Amino acid sequence: ENWLASGSYKGAMARSSRASGLYITVTFKVSVETEWGDVIAITGNLPTLGSWKPEKGLKLETKDDAYPVWSGNTVLHSGTTLEYKYVILRHGQVIWENGPVNRTIKAGTGTEMLVVNDGWFNGIRVDIQTSALSPQDSSTAISGQLDAKKEQDAKESKPKSMSLEITPSTGVVIVSALLPLKFTPVAGGSWAIEWDYTKASAKLRCAASSFKYVGWPGVVVPEKDQPALRERLVKDFGCYPVFLDHETAFNVFDTFCLCILQPVFHHIIELAEEGSESCWHWDRWHDFERVNKLFSDAALTPVAQNGPYVAGDRIWVLDYEMMLVPQYAFRKLPSASIGFSFLSVFPSTEVFRVLPVRIELICSLLCADLISFDLFEYARHFLHCCSRLLGLEHRSIRGLIGVDFNGRRVNVRCGFIGFDVARTRDMCESSEVLELRQQLQEEFRGKKVLVACDTVDRLSGIGLKLLAFEALMRTSSRVWYGKLVLIQLLRKPYITYASRELLPFQQRELQQVEEMAASINNSFPGSVRLIPPDQENPKLRLAYFALGDVFLNTSIRTGLDWSPFEFVMSSQAKMAPLCVSEFLGCSRVLSGSYSVNPWNVDCVVDAVEKALQLAPADRQHRLKRLYQFVANYDIDRWAQSILSDIHNARKDQAPGAAVVASSSAASAAA
Repeated sequence: ENWLASGSYKGAMARSSRASGLYITVTFKVSVETEWGDVIAITGNLPTLGSWKPEKGLKLETKDDAYPVWSGNTVLHSGTTLEYKYVILRHGQVIWENGPVNRTIKAGTGTEMLVVNDGWFNGIRVDIQTSALSPQDSSTAISGQLDAKKEQDAKESKPKSMSLEITPSTGVVIVSALLPLKFTPVAGGSWAIEWDYTKASAKLRCAASSFKYVGWPGVVVPEKDQPALRERLVKDFGCYPVFLDHETAFNVFDTFCLCILQPVFHHIIELAEEGSESCWHWDRWHDFERVNKLFSDAALTPVAQNGPYVAGDRIWVLDYEMMLVPQYAFRKLPSASIGFSFLSVFPSTEVFRVLPVRIELICSLLCADLISFDLFEYARHFLHCCSRLLGLEHRSIRGLIGVDFNGRRVNVRCGFIGFDVARTRDMCESSEVLELRQQLQEEFRGKKVLVACDTVDRLSGIGLKLLAFEALMRTSSRVWYGKLVLIQLLRKPYITYASRELLPFQQRELQQVEEMAASINNSFPGSVRLIPPDQENPKLRLAYFALGDVFLNTSIRTGLDWSPFEFVMSSQAKMAPLCVSEFLGCSRVLSGSYSVNPWNVDCVVDAVEKALQLAPADRQHRLKRLYQFVANYDIDRWAQSILSDIHNARKDQAPGAAVVASSSAASAAA
């Protein structure tokens, strides 16, 4: 086996192949201008060329009198069709040819040799020459094999030198729209900076891996102050900022993402009028492309250039605001391990295909090695989009669902995002939260408390909740009048990026909620209390959750929402029940809770009454498993599981036949 893997085998095989006519010797030539230390290789769809693994490909050589021409030869079966590309291995990075189509040749039959002159790297082929075999080749083939075997045996008898085993890096570069930090201006034009745990990426802090974060700080920083702030963020937090001006950030995040992408991803198709926020504008799409390119370049900037990336790091991209990052990252560094996680809903094909850039978005996602969804329902929608829009069918290998796209296999994963159990438990037991709990218990003594927490958004279904609560009070006023209160905490959407205030449609939603609450309080004084967005904070939220007798959610369509899990942790002592919308993403894992259809007011009223009257013994039986699940389903386990799947997806596949270009993919699909 060692002899078969040696260079001597190749020479012997070349001679024997020409004698038998079963094999063809192919010599490749390509012109490349290189830097010191570069290695030129050829990789393709056959094991002799590394099966698309550049580090195992055929290494080419050059001489002083031949440079910049690099050459090398291999042996192919007669009649084999070979697809291949040239690559440059430079300081741990792989630079691929950027053509959208692989180079191809077909080895003919008979006794011949091929000399393929492929011209320049990234260029077009010059010619293919055929050389006839000489008669003595046949007679020397077998003796050549024996001579090569003797040479190899002699080499095996020599002592072997010790080599250092290189293990893959455990570094992770997390790319999200916002850095997981909170910036508070202080005197002198500086900033007070702390971790912001309302953002998902802030919860992904694991000591087992070197986590580095790439994102927009969320504040506009003058150009003269950017170098100093960047140095501080890198040193103190491991965060690598992408600085944007206010107009760009507002157009991309608050307008394009929030007003166009978010409704579609949550199954809402709007008939937008010209000039409205949800009207499609191509300049906003181009801004979205440009910003995603900036984020991708920042994530792949090597450490030597003051960036986060080290060879072997995994790139983990979060949510739909960064949907084009996998494509740009794959173009720049095809050897990088890339994972993409949706923290939101993914729509059905009928809804997703209304986007004018549907092909570009799907093709970009397919540049990742792994795509993760919270629920199988969302993964199924994505696979249907691949099938109907691109004609790609999914298949299962060893229990893993994947899509074969452009010579690569893209794995699709389903697994609900974990919960920051340790930090939530510590905050629940903090002195500030305990003090707030005591104050609230005195204030609401003798009353039953329904508690709810939602973002100021039409998808939260707050209006439906207030309608159901009003119906409950009117139908059972003799039972609950003066004894039941609804505490509605209102959170500012964390995806409100560039705007310091609520956006116009959010302000309209807040105004409608305030009007409905005032109307209910006029009929039943003191029965509804609203906690406005500027007062709501994690500690106050946990204090109210500990006070609540029932958690009520009437979401219309929501993906990531940790509020039910926080309620479970806060009210663990009294096993308070939950009434959650069946359209809430986490409702599938909240076993023991009451599932409600928020559009059916009678259904919500009935569920709330049952929850309020649930006996302690029934609570214990119904909710014990739920509390155990929440306490053990930690976000660190979820993160490590995804990172392991990203690594395995890259290891198992052939990384990269051709670099995907959205324009070419779109034309192919058309």
